[in-house]
Amino acid sequence: MKIGIVGLGLIGGSLGLKLQSLGHTIYGVVNNKFNEKKAKEKNLANFVSCEFSLLKECEIIILALPIKDLLNPSQQLLASIPKDTIVTDVGSVKEPIINHWEKLHPLFIGSHPMAGTEKKGVDSGFEDLFNNAKWIITPTQKSDLNAVRILSELIQSMDCEICHASPEEHDEAVSLISHLPIFLAAALIKTVHQKKNESLLDLTQKLAATGFADTSRVGSGNVQLGLDLAINNQDNILNAISNYKNQLNKLESLIKEKNWDLLYNSLSEAKASRENFID
Repeated sequence: MKIGIVGLGLIGGSLGLKLQSLGHTIYGVVNNKFNEKKAKEKNLANFVSCEFSLLKECEIIILALPIKDLLNPSQQLLASIPKDTIVTDVGSVKEPIINHWEKLHPLFIGSHPMAGTEKKGVDSGFEDLFNNAKWIITPTQKSDLNAVRILSELIQSMDCEICHASPEEHDEAVSLISHLPIFLAAALIKTVHQKKNESLLDLTQKLAATGFADTSRVGSGNVQLGLDLAINNQDNILNAISNYKNQLNKLESLIKEKNWDLLYNSLSEAKASRENFID
């Protein structure tokens, strides 16, 4: 198929590489001449341009744009999307994006690949990013069933496992397992980074190893993404933070009370529960 990708950063660039390997012809749109040159050098698409007119022959268009740009798309982009082209996005929040785009395009289907790294930009994409990844499709009553089928087949061809959820269910679920960790990691980093005690800070920086790296990794990701998530999934994230505080307070109480048996049980329950989330 002829597939357009708007934005060739981590997600869009990785999609361009993967879909080319499957024989599709990829039309990539970037936001400036520098990124156009870099994308061509990395072969992120068969054709790369800063002009949205490149999309006019595409059968599917994937919007790999920041959330704020998905919620405020340019008129040039909208004018370049054919009415019979299937359009999807890869945004980390679904309800506001879908509410907006279903009014703009008759064949819009919201989706979200659960894949990524802390990297961004045209240098960050790589072909294997989506191997064995979960990819959520969030159709609504307005969704075209044939468009959902075609998009599903394309996603499955990339070795992804498809999950279906309503936009509301998606946003609540990812607030717990994807959005909340960003803010927890940020708080952890700020807790450790105690400038008031330079000798302690120097020691902790020397000693930090894989445990700290694993638990803090998402705190070093795309700052704008974290802000966009907070703005557009505010209620769900606040509920997640509140529930996390309650769990942390319970652990704090057990330590204060020196209730080591219950603390052991609580840690054991958490260890066992993690197996349900991580393969």
